[in-house]
Amino acid sequence: MKRAALIPFALVLAMVGVLGLSQNKEIPSRVGYIDAQKVIEAHPGYSEIENLKKKADSELKPIAEQLKALEPKIRDGSASAKERQDFDNLRKVYAEASAKWQEKINAALAPITKEIDATIARVAAQNGFAMILSANVAGQSGLVVYASPDVDVTDLVIRALSAR
Repeated sequence: MKRAALIPFALVLAMVGVLGLSQNKEIPSRVGYIDAQKVIEAHPGYSEIENLKKKADSELKPIAEQLKALEPKIRDGSASAKERQDFDNLRKVYAEASAKWQEKINAALAPITKEIDATIARVAAQNGFAMILSANVAGQSGLVVYASPDVDVTDLVIRALSAR
């Protein structure tokens, strides 16, 4: 008999719990996308990244051309011992210089991407988006095969960055 009295009490508690859940704030459910590269390129600080890339290219291009000139001989086995040694040294120099420049570019890009991420979060919250996907990554991975232009927030983020 005591069990029978507990059942209505448990039902009342369950109903109160469900009612409490239904009164929580509304959770956004919209999903949007962004052209991340376009946003990065629109950032006011991106000119510094372009300058670093140009400097890197001017240093790396002559090394790449030397490697390219030696490559056919290395591939077909007609390279002398000195040419093979030169090729190996050039590859090492190219790899080290490339890593040095990539580190500089990444360091300059870090505060830009941090600011962009914060701006994306703010724009998403203001416009009721629960999630923003990178259009390029989603499209290349096959994760998204279609997205309405109505949920592209690229221009909203660019405007928000410009207004900062």
